Amino acid sequence: MTNLTNDEQGADLARATAASLLKAAEEAIATGVRVPADKKRVFGPAYSWWRLICRTAEAVLLLTKQGFTVEVAPMVRNILNHAYAIHWLVDNGDAAVDALVARGGDEREKLAKKLEETGWPAAAEFRAAMDQAAAQQAAPPARTPAEQALHDKLKHELKNFYDLLDRYDVAEIYPVYSHLSSLSHTTLSTASAYVEQVADGSLQIRPNAVDLGHADIIQLAVALLQASTVVSPLIESDPLRPSIDQALADLGLQSTQLLPVRVK
Repeated sequence: MTNLTNDEQGADLARATAASLLKAAEEAIATGVRVPADKKRVFGPAYSWWRLICRTAEAVLLLTKQGFTVEVAPMVRNILNHAYAIHWLVDNGDAAVDALVARGGDEREKLAKKLEETGWPAAAEFRAAMDQAAAQQAAPPARTPAEQALHDKLKHELKNFYDLLDRYDVAEIYPVYSHLSSLSHTTLSTASAYVEQVADGSLQIRPNAVDLGHADIIQLAVALLQASTVVSPLIESDPLRPSIDQALADLGLQSTQLLPVRVK
């Protein structure tokens, strides 16, 4: 049974666990890391996503201590997204890296076209740099129809978080992401965050948004634990294992399926 409860005690436990995992992460990379040859290709993007998760989590912990609430929602959303994406990346290996690279190419092409269509002075320079980089890269590998279908599926999942979750049979996580998204865009949720309707129907302004509770910090700790569990085995000696095991024990998650299994 989990020790994480949606109250002050649960939040304190989540904060302490997150701080421990962040400390272990810093210690693990302090003098560099050694990565087995067969894991090097996936390690690069996995490491970057892990560091983004860690650094963003650190920022959220600092900001919430200073009383920020709604303002950190986009950051928590990013942590949640990347925590599942990093598992997806390592779980699908080279095929996922290929999909990531291809998506990057698609996004750069989309940006280049927008720059050209809107008359940006730097459009030609950006296009030339893209063409030069493309000329220096190896041609995409030949794929069988089955391999191409997998490639297209993985590209789609990378862009569509709901479908990524659905492939792992954890679509119930999406409402959390959707809620955080409503606090990350121009929505009624953000339009009403700093005002309060009083009994006479008028609006009372607020200098700060309402406290959203403890769920964000609890989700942050779990996401850090998920990301650590994915990354540590990629590094020789599995350096985060002691802190991972301690976090699992502290949170009461020893028997929990922390990383979902792909089913589709």
